[in-house]
Amino acid sequence: MGEGMHQLCCLIPEPSDLPDVLVAHLLHNLGKKNKTRGRRSQGSANTRQHRVKLKPLVDHHVDFLKRQRLKDLTLSLSSPVEDEQVYAAQALGKLRISTKFIIEALWVSAQVGPERVRYESCRTLALLGCLHKHVVLSLIEQLKKCSISRRMDTLSGLHIALNVWILLPKSKREPIGAKDALKKVLKMLVKGKSPQDNVALEAALCLSLLDPENLIAREFLLQCLTQGEMKKKIKALMALVKLMRLHSLPILQAIMEQLQSSFVVKHRLEALKLLKTIGLVKIQNLGMEKDIFELLKLKLHEDPFQEVKTAVAEIVEVLKMKPMMMNVVESELNDASASKRRQAVISIGVLGISSSRMFYFLMDMLDYETDELVRKELEEIFIILSKKDPWIREKLQDWTLLVEEEARQQKERAEALNREKMRRDLKENFRLLGELGSIFPEKMSRGKKVIAKKENSIFGVPIKGIALASHYPPCIKTFAKKEQSLPKGSWDSPAIREHLKNLASL
Repeated sequence: MGEGMHQLCCLIPEPSDLPDVLVAHLLHNLGKKNKTRGRRSQGSANTRQHRVKLKPLVDHHVDFLKRQRLKDLTLSLSSPVEDEQVYAAQALGKLRISTKFIIEALWVSAQVGPERVRYESCRTLALLGCLHKHVVLSLIEQLKKCSISRRMDTLSGLHIALNVWILLPKSKREPIGAKDALKKVLKMLVKGKSPQDNVALEAALCLSLLDPENLIAREFLLQCLTQGEMKKKIKALMALVKLMRLHSLPILQAIMEQLQSSFVVKHRLEALKLLKTIGLVKIQNLGMEKDIFELLKLKLHEDPFQEVKTAVAEIVEVLKMKPMMMNVVESELNDASASKRRQAVISIGVLGISSSRMFYFLMDMLDYETDELVRKELEEIFIILSKKDPWIREKLQDWTLLVEEEARQQKERAEALNREKMRRDLKENFRLLGELGSIFPEKMSRGKKVIAKKENSIFGVPIKGIALASHYPPCIKTFAKKEQSLPKGSWDSPAIREHLKNLASL
């Protein structure tokens, strides 16, 4: 048992008292090579929502403060204050570190704590990869009886846990306790529900992870492609394509819609990955090769994010469409429309210059191009490609625009360094002033507080000591009144003086 855990000895059961499945899970997570207990812990599943990254935890690589934080949270699980126990269980679930003493402490609180603590402990155990029968049955109970918000919280945690579980090799997956009961409850949450139902969608995603062949989950996810938000559609698409391996025409059309219409960069990138998963052969069998080609050609110059453009260029190459794409784009460089020429230049900047002939053609185009926007795109492309391609950089080493661009970047770097130096100096000066502040006498000018005289009263009630409105600064900044005078020349004239004299003599 880890250092600092002697206070929990009376609460934590011996390893022999733990269920066999939990012991197996602990041995697996701790990386026991010789199947013995008491060795250094070595392994944790570190997950973020639906993208999982397993990262080993070795004690001598973890700093002292982090180990102490983990021990403090573990000790908080036995606190007499329920809120502290709930917080500790939630924090351990966020940290996702599955060392032995953490699992054991969570196992105890999952059985003997109050209802909220038992729920949070079971949810955290699931997040850490412990899908023991007791943990799964506790989550099932939450799915059956609790509020919608609690159901969503339970399903989101279960979704993450199942995502971790399914990414492991089949030989290393621990069996899920009460799996049939869990599938039954998930079917109940999905069956007959509207695609707009968030709980039903999460349940269908969990069901697809447990059983990729499940027809109820498949039908519901296919319905989600026809209505609802784009965020829900991409979730359904990822389950249908990656888990259930469905590559039908409606699914391909939904992917194209996601790539063309989604406002979220991440979703467009996921749609491109799904195209890669489906592959060219299946796209050709569905008769959608031309439509996919046109959409990818459009996204090469239309998408505002360079990250998406680069991903499109990679997919074009994977789907073996690059030679045809280059031919089409190069032919548009001679188009009569300046807009078409500009789009073609942007596309070539993403796809790259394929030959020296194309390089010299673009250089000539830069000399003779009359449209200012096209010229600007050509200049930007040469500057960008010169940073990536040594051959292009060598050809452009004496190019005036490139020299000016490098000088501008060098100037910006120097200015940034100067600003950083000034910022550091300013912070240092403030620190020195703070240290020297006690040497100088403090002179604080305070306004005189106006207190009403003792005999004054309002309706017979003395107002001495009452805070009056005059004690506080005005809401609107006031300025001292200056002697107003009309500008000279507006009244100082002989006719006006004569008129004033006549008025005075009356």
